[in-house]
Amino acid sequence: MLKSKWLYLYVAFVMVFGLLLSDIAGRADASLASGNKFLGNVIGSSAPSDFSKYWNQVTPENATKWGSVESTRNTMSWSNGDLIYNYAQTNKIPFKFHTLVWGSQEPGWIGSLSAADKKAEVTEWIQLAGQHYPKADYVDVVNEPLHAKPSYKDAIGGDGTTGWDWVIWSFQQARAAFPNSKLLINDYGIISDPNAASQYLTIINLLKDRGLVDGIGIQCHYFNMDNVSVSTMNSVLNSLSATGLPIYVSELDMTGDDATQLSRYQTKFPVLWENPNVKGITLWGYIQGQTWQSDTYLVTSSGTERPAMQWLKQYLGGGSTPVVPAAPTGLTATAGNAQVALSWAASSGATSYTVKQATTSGGPYTNVATNISTTSYTITGLTNGATYYYVVTATNSAGTSGNSAQVSVIPTGGGGTGGNLVVQYKTQNTNATSNTLAPNFVIKNNGTSAVNLSNLKIRYYFTKDSSSALNAYIDWAAVGNSNVSATFGSTTGTNADTYMEISFGSGAGSIAPGGTSGDIQTRIAKSDWSNFNQSNDYSYDSTKTAYTDWNKVTLYQSGTLAWGIEP
Repeated sequence: MLKSKWLYLYVAFVMVFGLLLSDIAGRADASLASGNKFLGNVIGSSAPSDFSKYWNQVTPENATKWGSVESTRNTMSWSNGDLIYNYAQTNKIPFKFHTLVWGSQEPGWIGSLSAADKKAEVTEWIQLAGQHYPKADYVDVVNEPLHAKPSYKDAIGGDGTTGWDWVIWSFQQARAAFPNSKLLINDYGIISDPNAASQYLTIINLLKDRGLVDGIGIQCHYFNMDNVSVSTMNSVLNSLSATGLPIYVSELDMTGDDATQLSRYQTKFPVLWENPNVKGITLWGYIQGQTWQSDTYLVTSSGTERPAMQWLKQYLGGGSTPVVPAAPTGLTATAGNAQVALSWAASSGATSYTVKQATTSGGPYTNVATNISTTSYTITGLTNGATYYYVVTATNSAGTSGNSAQVSVIPTGGGGTGGNLVVQYKTQNTNATSNTLAPNFVIKNNGTSAVNLSNLKIRYYFTKDSSSALNAYIDWAAVGNSNVSATFGSTTGTNADTYMEISFGSGAGSIAPGGTSGDIQTRIAKSDWSNFNQSNDYSYDSTKTAYTDWNKVTLYQSGTLAWGIEP
């Protein structure tokens, strides 16, 4: 009887233990990614119930930033960071500490200290972080060195002899404090700008020569990813890969309605994921209402997966045989001066698009552009007053769709003051209420002689909606980010109390006759990251998501108004 009892208990134990092992194995395999690359995400305050269903790496969104941990001097608040760290340890997934040294979200009290006290406080902060999270797999040591230098930079070495002594000092401290972690540098604006990548490599090589850096972090937020070309992405990845260091995509998100977001993921995610030097990708939020940019989410608040998430699951699971995409929908045409700007909704599964033009309704059509990877295209060199007809088709490896519905359009002389210079505008942020304004510009030269960009200034008009200080960012410029600068000025007029003025250095060069400046991608944010209300801004138009002549953005040549109407 005793033997039977123990045998029963033994069998029961084996069954329960087997079920536990099965459950653990199931959770380990539940995420989208497997193999030698991770696909992670951020956690804000606590892990969503479906986190492990998708992700197998975690980064705290704000909990381990210095300003969050030590908002009051010498009072450390680790609780939220501990919750996320313990989640990673329990689920046996990599944890990345984000971040040690950064010019944003630093403690407010640090700026009033002496240089010696600043250095002592930063040193203490790094040491305490290392003691608290000794099993951190990765550490973002310096965040955004090209864009957000800390107020205490000079106290920890300043520029010094290398130009980046403060960064080197930070990594030296981190190497001592986190001896078992991989040390990363992290910045934005890299994936879309080879010039910025070159500047970034200067810092990386200084660290590499000293054995201080273990990987390269590249933020891939929507303002760099939405409109970047695949060729630019590959160029940048190749440059970074030449260092021999692994690459970690640290803050990926892309915007758009369901179809547009899907198209962007289908086109660009594989470029990152399939690069052999990219060892992991971390998205920056995924649940509706819990992402820093409102339309970057992949799962609705009710748990429904958007098409981009559905595609990610299929892609990472091995995919299936593609089918011919449906004809594009939502084709629109906006008339300009001797040009037409077309835009359309993405077709699921499409890898490229073709634009066809006719001068008679219903055709015959001729191809005017093929292998287009985006959902917009501008045709130039048209005759003002003539009627043109357009359709678009979608293509993938399985074949080409039928034609979209036809649209017709008549190019006109455009708006503005009638000169040779024209400003085209589009917005990358169609949300009326947002903490970021994202106007993009192109300057066209319709004249017969070249125009020096250094003689030109663009003004974009908006309302501040508060007294907070403003920050401007040049996310990408075809003429080189370093050749473009932004300042703010005050104005009075309809729906405007402030303008952002874009100016150009001598290195920007000139615009040839009939040429353009190329993209100038900008962002505006408040120092406290509070929301704007764009709906009442003079220069803002949420419908302009493809470049269009826009006379509510003004252009000045040598101080004289050359385009647009001031508010």
